[in-house]
Amino acid sequence: MADMTDTRTEIERFKTNAKLFSSLDAAGVGRLADIARKITYKPNETIVEQGAAADTFFIIVQGGVRVITDRHDEDKKVARLGIGGFFGEMGILNDEPRSATIRAIGDTRCLVFDKADVLAVFEDYPQILHGLGSIGVERGGKLVDAQEE
Repeated sequence: MADMTDTRTEIERFKTNAKLFSSLDAAGVGRLADIARKITYKPNETIVEQGAAADTFFIIVQGGVRVITDRHDEDKKVARLGIGGFFGEMGILNDEPRSATIRAIGDTRCLVFDKADVLAVFEDYPQILHGLGSIGVERGGKLVDAQEE
């Protein structure tokens, strides 16, 4: 039970710091806590690989990640995300393969949500889906720009 409480606290912290999740009520936080898995990644460990199937959504609760695109066998760092950052939204919303590789910076812990489970929660909070869609469009544009350089 302590683990579930800890997960709920981390989701509450994320909700407070990320406007995206501000519409979540206590029931929504509880639902996310119920479906979250905590996974810790080692420094430089690849969390997701560009081109792989997108079946998970991630919230960073410790550490950080590098977002990297592969262009002609050259890695290009596009962004860094830290605590409270999230990734994987583009693939789960658009049913498309991963658009970038994500690697851990130092020891990194994420809350990981399976696509079907998290989308079921998000569907009850349309503001989140709308916000994720907007962020996905913005990030997608940045990835295209990085790949064209």
